[in-house]
Amino acid sequence: MPNFYKRNKLVFFLFGLIIFMVLVGFSLRERDTSTFESFVGDTTALGNRIVSYPAMFITGNFGDFIDMWHANEENKQLKQKIKGFAQVEADNYRLEKENQELRQALKTESISVYDPVMSTIIARNQDQWMNTFIINRGQSAGIRENMAVLTTEGLVGRIKKVNSYSSQVELITSSIKSSKISVTLQQEGQDIFGMIDYFDESKNLLVLSDIDNNVKVKLGTKVVTSGLGGQFPKGILIGEVKKVENDEFGLSQIAYVETEADINDLSHVYVAKKSPKVISLEGSGE
Repeated sequence: MPNFYKRNKLVFFLFGLIIFMVLVGFSLRERDTSTFESFVGDTTALGNRIVSYPAMFITGNFGDFIDMWHANEENKQLKQKIKGFAQVEADNYRLEKENQELRQALKTESISVYDPVMSTIIARNQDQWMNTFIINRGQSAGIRENMAVLTTEGLVGRIKKVNSYSSQVELITSSIKSSKISVTLQQEGQDIFGMIDYFDESKNLLVLSDIDNNVKVKLGTKVVTSGLGGQFPKGILIGEVKKVENDEFGLSQIAYVETEADINDLSHVYVAKKSPKVISLEGSGE
């Protein structure tokens, strides 16, 4: 028997190799999944779903929440920028208006006799709107009482009180004027004398008194400062006549004048200060 195995060793080896290859091939073939394996696989899949779905839900919704938060923040920033843009537009409008007023003020023709002192209105009380306001120029800038205060359109008032670095201006529309202002009505080469008496708030017009009853004053006649008294420059425009009537005694005429300058809308004015050259000439008697 042992001799038989020895003689057929090669045959047994080949036979074993064939069986091994058959077994390997059989193991590699697709085979049906058993019920147990199917149950295990389904249970594992269900567990994975139970764990993964909440995680996916939270992740997805959290991502949406983050996006919404970012969008809300961007919205707030855009709204702030829009508000800021509106403020920039308002500032630009104000600066352009101020620049225009300043450029016009520098074109005055009276600087040969009077030095225009530029000033800014720094205070104007609502209850005294048509009476007074405060400017940022005072004694240090050479400002004195009763000097004329103007805009490029015309006379608006005079200096009433002077401090070191500020002054109070009494408007020509003031109901508590310290004294009347002498004016001239320019009518076809004829100068007609008058005085600014008071401001009629109901008509929103200046009232001129002491006008000669023998002269017929026409509507549209220009009214300017007379220059009498030496404080005001001569010929500063005040406004034009809108209505004329006799006074209560019939001895003189009253003229109602609309101011050329917009008294309600003032931001920059200038004070008509006599130039040093004129002051020196007056002092020497020339």
